[in-house]
Amino acid sequence: MKPIDVIREVKLKANGQWQAILSHLEAEVPLNTHTACPHCGGKDRFRFDNKDGNGTFICNQCGSGDGLDLVQRVLGVSVTEAAKEVANIIGIDTRSACPPAYRRSEIKAQQDELKAQQAEKQANEKREKHKRFIERYNRTIANVQRGRSDYLKAKGLHGFEMDLLQDGSLIIPLLDAGGVITGAQTIKPNGDKRLLSDSSKSGSYYPINEPVNVSTVIIAEGLATALTCHLIQPEAHTVAAIDAGNLIHVAKVMRVKYPESKIIIAGDNDIKPDQDNTGKLAAEKAAKAVNGVAVLPPTDDKADWDDYRLSHGIEAARQAFNGQVDQQAGEIVEENNVIHIDAKKKVRPDDDLAPFFDKRHGGLYYIERKQNNTTGEIDEKETWFSDEMATVGIGSDGKDSYLVIEMKQEGSNRIIYEAIPRRELGSPQGWGRLRSRGVNITTKRGQLDLLANYLQRKGKRDEWTITHTAGWHDGAYVMPDGHIIGTPSRPVAFCGGTSAVAGYIVRGTAESWRKNVGNLMKGNQSMILGGLVALAAPLNSLSGGSSFGIHLFAQSSAGKTTTVEAASSIYGVPDELKLTWDATKYGLTIEAASRNDGFMPIDEIGQGNDVRHVAGSAYSLFNGTGRIQGNKDGGNKAVLRWAIVALSTGEEDFETYLIRNGVTPKAGQLVRLVSVPFTDTVEFHSLDDGDLHSRAIKRASTQHCGAVGRAWIEYLANNQDMANQKVTVKENEWLSSLPEEASPQVKRVRYPFCHVRRYRRAISLNYGLG
Repeated sequence: MKPIDVIREVKLKANGQWQAILSHLEAEVPLNTHTACPHCGGKDRFRFDNKDGNGTFICNQCGSGDGLDLVQRVLGVSVTEAAKEVANIIGIDTRSACPPAYRRSEIKAQQDELKAQQAEKQANEKREKHKRFIERYNRTIANVQRGRSDYLKAKGLHGFEMDLLQDGSLIIPLLDAGGVITGAQTIKPNGDKRLLSDSSKSGSYYPINEPVNVSTVIIAEGLATALTCHLIQPEAHTVAAIDAGNLIHVAKVMRVKYPESKIIIAGDNDIKPDQDNTGKLAAEKAAKAVNGVAVLPPTDDKADWDDYRLSHGIEAARQAFNGQVDQQAGEIVEENNVIHIDAKKKVRPDDDLAPFFDKRHGGLYYIERKQNNTTGEIDEKETWFSDEMATVGIGSDGKDSYLVIEMKQEGSNRIIYEAIPRRELGSPQGWGRLRSRGVNITTKRGQLDLLANYLQRKGKRDEWTITHTAGWHDGAYVMPDGHIIGTPSRPVAFCGGTSAVAGYIVRGTAESWRKNVGNLMKGNQSMILGGLVALAAPLNSLSGGSSFGIHLFAQSSAGKTTTVEAASSIYGVPDELKLTWDATKYGLTIEAASRNDGFMPIDEIGQGNDVRHVAGSAYSLFNGTGRIQGNKDGGNKAVLRWAIVALSTGEEDFETYLIRNGVTPKAGQLVRLVSVPFTDTVEFHSLDDGDLHSRAIKRASTQHCGAVGRAWIEYLANNQDMANQKVTVKENEWLSSLPEEASPQVKRVRYPFCHVRRYRRAISLNYGLG
């Protein structure tokens, strides 16, 4: 049986048996219980939910997958080996040469029976759990009294009569879609909260009020926030979902109950430095699922709407809340949205009454004009459609035609540009593309149609260069983050992107990099070489060079990784820009295209999980051309092309690495990635040893990064002819110094070092290397 047939057969027959299979492998995975991951060992991070009997799981540390994925991770083997191990456990004969198609109907019947048994078991467990909860809930509320909670009074929420336990704790019941009590939460006077044991929370909620006619539903996380939202919009049906994770489930329940109502998700602003805003993400996810709107308190620190009310007062909270709702719903109505215009004064050249778009009040408004029959004046009605935006150009990438949209981000004066394919304009994908750049756009279908028509037919039609690769375009240099250095002969719009785009940032100045990083590299030959390789990258492409790489190798931990980090800091944050050879060939080529005409640091060639894979990646990476791929709708995709300069490291030279692992190296591979022995770091400057020196460089490389690379590229952009002439002169000098019998490979290797040597003196003086 072929490996793929073994895998398919195992997934088919093991359905409904994964818990027993994993137990056989000494991996105990209780159903729907947070526990330790049997693979990574993380505590309380793993949950085995076994959806549809497929053994599905999720681990906050190592990801998610199905039963076979989990077996593979537990055993630490390939997927084929894992499938064979499971086959042995459940009695599948893998020796047969024929795929087991004739057994599918039998196995399908077994699976259906297992699924039915599992469904019945889960239903029984759910009934028993609810029975236990009801008994516990009834005992808990036996002596409940109505009163005013100290917890709410401390928050300034007076006048709310609630059920109180004998110790003063609040108890609030949670209702499901049918109005059945499925859970309860208690809140102590000091704010401590917990769910009553055996509560079922998912999709259940606590209603603050229950109006007869529901036109608006507000869903908040906690009780206090829900009460504040009720004060903001008393006419709305307001409910508490208890926590962020339950927002989406309650939102779906409300959408079914009230299909025509507006749903507002009052999220918490869980803003924290360098961490995801969990409250914002959960609120936006819930709003998107039900075509609602998400509103968060406009604060710089962690806060919910109740915190905002406490700090700013109920009126300020009401204005902030309702303002966000109106804006997101495309219903911003200016206080004086009817403007009276002197009938004798022309405000537009044609002075007609046709509606038009205009930039006003920091946004794009649709203006409808009519003459006032009483006064004779012309009145204008303003309707907000989006933040400021307009079409400023057109272009093509060789396949698609594009419109270039100029936009101003909300809350800033920053002008940004987005090239959008004409085929996406007016589609959800196209609006999503524009919104992802940080601009607000109406959500009303009719208004979106008008806006799409405006962008398509109005605005400038200047020709732009549309590119999916970074690097030199029309005389200017496009950074991988879209920043343009120099003045292009015509405007450039960058549509590409790298997984490391967040790393291309500037901290400090070119001078601070020279003092804090460059000075620490002085006196260490291999470190200087690494920095020069990085600086040679934009020069190489400017002078028409091909892709090449320098591979620094040494057995000991002599500073190779530190060298890569220092070199990477020339263009941005080292840890964000640095790659490893443990990546797919396709992934590396996409990164190469995104970093075209730039520097690619690739650390530790020994980490590649397959030597043949690494060999192929190296060949493709420096070949500079991607694979030809077909489109689903016919024709071929545009072929990716690039030129990069790479700095690689490893414990042995590239040729030895290949031979030792059973791969015969090709001359082209060794010429493209030139191996150079790493010279140990010997100059520690004022520091006592290599470890302190390495730590100092790592720290400085993070604090002072990005500026020196941009300064160097700006210099090249302003002196392109001179740079090309100097490279040509140095190239000819090197060629004339080679023996006449030198092979083409030797002549080819000389090219990378032309760039490095030609600019070594200038770079050493200006950037502190030498």
